[in-house]
Amino acid sequence: MKLSLTTEQFDALRVLLERAAGLVFDEARKESIAYCVSERMRAIGLRDVPSYLARLADPVERQQLLDEVTIQETHFFRNPPQVRALRMHVLPELLRYAEENGRRLRIWSAGCSTGEEAYTVAMLLRELLPSTADWDVKVVATDVSSRAIAAARNGRYGARAVQMASAEELARHFRPAPAGGHEVRPDVRELVEFRHHNLVTEAVPFAPSERIDLILCRNVTIYFGRDTTRALMTRLHHCLRNGGYLFLGHSETLWQVSEDFRLVALGSGDAAAFVYRRLDLPVERRAVLPDRRTIDEGPVPPVRERRHDSRRQVQPAPPTVVVAAATLVEQARAALAAGQYAQAAELAAQATAQAPLAAEAFYLRGLALIDLGRDEDALVELRKAVYLEPERGFAHFLLAGVLDRLGEPLLAAREYGAAADTLGLQPADAAAAELGGRSVRELAALCRQLEHRLVGGQVEEVS
Repeated sequence: MKLSLTTEQFDALRVLLERAAGLVFDEARKESIAYCVSERMRAIGLRDVPSYLARLADPVERQQLLDEVTIQETHFFRNPPQVRALRMHVLPELLRYAEENGRRLRIWSAGCSTGEEAYTVAMLLRELLPSTADWDVKVVATDVSSRAIAAARNGRYGARAVQMASAEELARHFRPAPAGGHEVRPDVRELVEFRHHNLVTEAVPFAPSERIDLILCRNVTIYFGRDTTRALMTRLHHCLRNGGYLFLGHSETLWQVSEDFRLVALGSGDAAAFVYRRLDLPVERRAVLPDRRTIDEGPVPPVRERRHDSRRQVQPAPPTVVVAAATLVEQARAALAAGQYAQAAELAAQATAQAPLAAEAFYLRGLALIDLGRDEDALVELRKAVYLEPERGFAHFLLAGVLDRLGEPLLAAREYGAAADTLGLQPADAAAAELGGRSVRELAALCRQLEHRLVGGQVEEVS
């Protein structure tokens, strides 16, 4: 029999989970939380929810519930643009910096789940640094789930977890597991240290004076409230060294959360990865910002190597480059208006190659791809657009429609909510040219209705 939670019971669980680990669950997650509770009740032999809620006074059972609600599926080499950026830009730069500063490198996989992310970074390090003799290299991987940490330490995975690894990567970094599947090789495992850690209630797992070169905190803050995320980013900024990198998930942004990090683009076009850096010194910030570099140009030089005199400091992009990108954007808009969608998509792609932080170009390419019936390709472009410019309401609206058509109603509902929030900030008399003159406020109201329909429909479907 399926367990049902009353509103009061669900609210009590939400308060407990937020206090215990900063996790925020909306109404759409009510049924999944009920399932997790039913699994724990079955495991410990309880038959009613009030008795289980009383049992949560025990820290051991609270941890068991956290384990149940936080287990997430992940993969090795997930998010190819970020993997390329790590392999070709970030890790080579960090290793060069470490070579000249004591051969010490510290990387933190915060919210590592079952270990695939941390091991992926260690595998990339092994490709670049086959021998760590005389080096002090460590990937510290932490998670709030003790069950996930135990699985990570085990280092054995099924075919689904390694589906994004190439045949060469499989042969190089894995060996057959005794009971089937794949086991991470010892030379990779020795670089990773797994620790149980709560990002919300505990201090960072490093000494106060220790500074980290790279932090990966991907797809973690999507479960946190804004205040929790803001406090976490303050702690991450403090322990990250100047010039260090912060990787978030593709749907996460620091817009209206933290101004302590600088958004940079590594790569261009479909290969672009958008990541954050701690760049405290104004001169260094201008010198190392790789906003127009491409992967083909090679890794970004380390911060300490970029010491130029005033005549050689990097200056803003030449006017011809800026004009060219702006012209391509206008041409893409004109092509869209004329119904030349393929040409518009190509022009927008050229614009993103020249200006990889231009949200408008990604937005226009996504719109053109939708008109071409290529929703999966449009998904990539629109996610980049809202990542770079989270207040771009039309991009949220289009992204929501794509997600809905691709069978992701809850993600679509979240984007419709973001569209309603951002469009509602525009003047009441503003018009949406993309929608035949419909008012922006009218579109915002429609987005709110669609958000509620999708959330409500999902709840009805599973109840």
